[in-house]
Amino acid sequence: MGYASFDVLVTRSRGSLILCWLMMIIMWALALAVLAATWILVGQRRGLVWPAMAWMAATLFALVSFRNAAPGSPPIGSVFDYGAFLWSELIVAACLVITTAAGVNKEKTA
Repeated sequence: MGYASFDVLVTRSRGSLILCWLMMIIMWALALAVLAATWILVGQRRGLVWPAMAWMAATLFALVSFRNAAPGSPPIGSVFDYGAFLWSELIVAACLVITTAAGVNKEKTA
């Protein structure tokens, strides 16, 4: 007895893939910029530099909105998250905590 079958291939468009990769590169660039700023602030013992800390906190929350703008609304736990988003969030949050702790320590001893 015969039967009917068909193959279905679902892929993302080239534009969507390019945009996702570009978004991942931007997330990493922002995280590395915050890391570099932390290195300078802590290394030079600048104390509590509120504008820098505000920028870091804004970056922390902006990454969430930036992730939600990804094409196709990828679910939590996708390659996009493991490739850039979660790492960027971790780096920015850690840098903000380190900058704050070092700044408070400097201001306390001054």
